[in-house]
Amino acid sequence: MIPQYGHCGEGFAVLASVARDTQRIKLGTSILNFYSRTPTLLALGASTLYRMSGGRFIHFGLGTGGIGFTERGHGVKIKRPLARARETVDIVRGLLTSQRFSYEGQWFHVQDSRFREGPLDGRMFLYLSALNPKMVGLAARVADGLITNWFTEESYEEYAGIVQQEAEAVGRAPDEVKLFTLTMMAGEDDASVEAMRRGLAFYFASPHYHHIAEISGYGAQARQVQAAWQSRDLAGASRLVTDAMVEKFAVMGSQEQRCNKLRWMMDRNVYPIMYPIPRPGHTIDDHFLVIELVARYLNAGQAQP
Repeated sequence: MIPQYGHCGEGFAVLASVARDTQRIKLGTSILNFYSRTPTLLALGASTLYRMSGGRFIHFGLGTGGIGFTERGHGVKIKRPLARARETVDIVRGLLTSQRFSYEGQWFHVQDSRFREGPLDGRMFLYLSALNPKMVGLAARVADGLITNWFTEESYEEYAGIVQQEAEAVGRAPDEVKLFTLTMMAGEDDASVEAMRRGLAFYFASPHYHHIAEISGYGAQARQVQAAWQSRDLAGASRLVTDAMVEKFAVMGSQEQRCNKLRWMMDRNVYPIMYPIPRPGHTIDDHFLVIELVARYLNAGQAQP
């Protein structure tokens, strides 16, 4: 699944390139920003990519994206994300059907619209990115699943409870709601561990991740990292990320620890979206390294998908 932030390129364009050069792999986004595009543009892009990939674009993740980049880069304020997310899912779903579609929302008004290409010939799954309980609840009610980050035992317990309550409230079985999580991972050498500290410090510096840090037992440490980061002491912020924090919020440690964490996720029907954190100057090599490490763990029989 392809993310989209300021440093990752435009999601649909990147996936179009991947679709051109591959034949079998399934494609998806994790996630595309629904503030910088209208729902109709999102649906059109998804429909186009689905057709040009021969039906392989089936995982469509949507969300607010990086709030700082959205507000500073696009000049768009993040307002009422729950309402915007609900209308986006409703409209995208409606436009991907065979029927003419109209919608009257608080954000968007769609009148008697339909794509000339007609409906998709297969299923496309819509997911919402979710970190806080309210967005998790919305995903359980209206989406096919949710994509989270910083997955811990504590956040799983919270998410599972919310999904069960909210799905059942609208007549859905909780297991209909699929759970994906961005799963940070790096190599096994010291330089890779230091790269992971820097990567985690970036997230600890964001208040949007403090709820997960708090319920996972690291709220005070998150605030310390944030203070160092905001004072431009990036090296100091990284040093505040302890080994225990690395092992808690990423798939790191010994091979046995990594295998156990992947197995723990899979045993709970949680799909890890591997998120390589590369060493400076080794981006391509370290992405392939993480792929090789995961394959090694799976082939060893210690973690079964």
